[in-house]
Amino acid sequence: MKKVFVMLFAVVIAASAWASPSPSPVENEKVMAAFEKQFTEAVDVSWTEKQGYFLASFKLNNDRMLAWYTADGEVEAVHRLIQQKQMTFLASEAVTQLTKDKQILNIAEISKQGELFYLVKTDEAKCFSIYKVSASGDYTRISKTKKRK
Repeated sequence: MKKVFVMLFAVVIAASAWASPSPSPVENEKVMAAFEKQFTEAVDVSWTEKQGYFLASFKLNNDRMLAWYTADGEVEAVHRLIQQKQMTFLASEAVTQLTKDKQILNIAEISKQGELFYLVKTDEAKCFSIYKVSASGDYTRISKTKKRK
């Protein structure tokens, strides 16, 4: 189940530039109430519904964020685009070692059911990769896509 959500997050990171979310709020009252309670200061909110989840894209304190909600209004995960300096020290050190010969394209901080980890998308010589990096600095490549010529 965790791999499904990690892959879902990876797909959202890769596709976020092309997503065309609906500007109107979802019609699920539980989801809307939960969102408004948790993210009272959110601006520029847009919604999509994907694979049974309600996905809110918004800005909070100048950070671009995504939140996944179940139909019952429960938060499944929160995703925030960050800079490397915002990572935990151990995770940041691991990313520095990991990306010696790679370019970092983006870093997403994921909070899912009490677990904190990062998805780091890199541009390598022949491919794009996404790595899952734990707060303690352990990492695993979860996706590798060859570049088109």
